[in-house]
Amino acid sequence: MVIGIDAFRPDRLGRSGRGVAPHVERFLEDATLFTRAYTPVAQTEPAWRSLLTARWPYRTGVRYPLTSDARLVLAPTFAERFSEAGWRTVFATDCSRFHFEGPASGFTRRWQPPRGALNFALEKLRYRALGLFADNAVGAAWVPEFIDNRALAGIHDPMGYARRLSRGLVAEAEAGPLLFAFHATAAHFPGDPVYPFYRRYVPPTEPLERRLRMHFAPVTPGAKGAWTREGSEGLYDELLAQADAQVGTVLDALRHSGRYDDATIVLLSDHGESFHADRPDLAGATPAHGARLSDEENRILLAVKPPGGRGLGPAEVDALARLVDVGPTLLELSGLPALPEADGLSLTPLLRGEARPLAPLYAETGYTHVSPEVFDPGHWPGSPRTFDAYRLRPDGVVEMSDAADAAVLREKDEGAFDGQRWWVDRPQADGSVRRTCSGECEGPDAEALAAWLDAVRERTDGAASRRVAGHVDD
Repeated sequence: MVIGIDAFRPDRLGRSGRGVAPHVERFLEDATLFTRAYTPVAQTEPAWRSLLTARWPYRTGVRYPLTSDARLVLAPTFAERFSEAGWRTVFATDCSRFHFEGPASGFTRRWQPPRGALNFALEKLRYRALGLFADNAVGAAWVPEFIDNRALAGIHDPMGYARRLSRGLVAEAEAGPLLFAFHATAAHFPGDPVYPFYRRYVPPTEPLERRLRMHFAPVTPGAKGAWTREGSEGLYDELLAQADAQVGTVLDALRHSGRYDDATIVLLSDHGESFHADRPDLAGATPAHGARLSDEENRILLAVKPPGGRGLGPAEVDALARLVDVGPTLLELSGLPALPEADGLSLTPLLRGEARPLAPLYAETGYTHVSPEVFDPGHWPGSPRTFDAYRLRPDGVVEMSDAADAAVLREKDEGAFDGQRWWVDRPQADGSVRRTCSGECEGPDAEALAAWLDAVRERTDGAASRRVAGHVDD
C-alpha cells in the first residue's frame, strides 16, 4: 500500500510539528523513517510519474503539471508489475486538477474525479447548498464532478470521503492480493480547512477570509498584503492536520479489519512547501513548490512498514533516499520482478540496517506561477505565466501548449544532491548556464557529484546549453 500526503514537510513531525500529524506519528512507531528523503521534482504530477516508473523526470516526459498526453514516455510502472502478477491494483484521490492517473499508470482501477477544465471552474463555486443536489447518488450520476471532488470545496466533506474510501479499500482487500495507492490532497493550494481543523493554528488576528482558505498573492519582491508568513504556515498546518486525519481513518480501517499488520505500507509525500523563509520581502506571498531546488521544496516524508512492522529494523535511517527508490523497494519486498532501466534502487538493505552504495539525487524545477528571476536575478524568465500557456482539448482536458512546453524546459534549473551538497545549473537570460554549489563544495566528493550532474545533463533537453564559470554559495 502507498499513501501519499500532498505537500507534507517532514519538519512537521516531532516536537517541531506542534501536533499537526498524530496519525502519521503513530504509524512511525511501526515503520522505518527515512530522515533524508527527496523528490526529483517538487510538483505532484511529475513526482508521481517518477514514483511509478522509478525514473528521473527527463526520462518520463512528465516534467511539469498538466503535461500533454503526447509527451508521456510510456514505461513500465511498479503498479503494472503487481497487475501482471495477478494483484488487484487501485489508485484513489479526491482531486484531479493537477494529478490525474490514466491507463499508463498501471493501475487497473482508478477512483478519481473526472479530468478536465470543469474542475477549475468548480473550484470557484463554493456554495454548500449545492451539496443538497450533488452529494448523493442522483447528483453524482448527473454531475460526477461534484461527488468526492475537492475542487468543489464548498460541499466537499474530506472526512466523509475518507470513510467511504476506507470501506472501498477493505472490500478490495477482502477480494485478494491488493496494491492500493491513495493520494491525500488536502494541503495543496487552494485549501479549505473544515471543522474541527479550521482556526486551530491560524492566529485570530488574521483577517477572517484568510483564516478560512488559502488565497493567492503574487510572489514578487515587495508583495505585501493582509497576510503574514505565520498565518500562511498556520493555515498550511491546519490542512496537514486534515490530511493526517484522513490517513488515520484509512489506517484505522485496516487495523479494524485485521489487515494492517500483514500489509506493506509506504507513507510518503510528493514534495514539500516553501514559505520563502529566506526572503523577508516575500512574507505572506503564496507558498510555492517546484520553484527552487531546496530542502523546503524537495525534502519529503518517506516511511516504510514491512509486514509485521519494522521488527529489528532501524527506527530511522539517515542515508539519502529518493522518491524513485519506492517502486524498486515495493517490488523486492513483494518478490516481484524489478523495473527495467530504473534510476531508483531498492531501500531494503537500509530497512535491514545495512548500508547501500551512495545513490545521488537528480532534481529539476517544475513550472509554477513564480518567475525564476524573483529568486535568481538574471535567470531566463521566458515561460508565460498566463492562460496562454495552456490549451483546451476538444474533450475538455487542459494541457500545456507546445510553445509553453519548450519555454518551460529551457527555464528549468537542474541539480544534483548527495546529502552533503547541492550543485545547481541555472539558465541565464544571456543564454549561458550558471552553476552554483551550496554545502560542502570542496574536495573529491564534490567534484564527483559535479561530474555526475554533467553526465546526467548530457542526456536531458538542456544539454546544448553553455555553462559559464560557477561560484560557491555560502
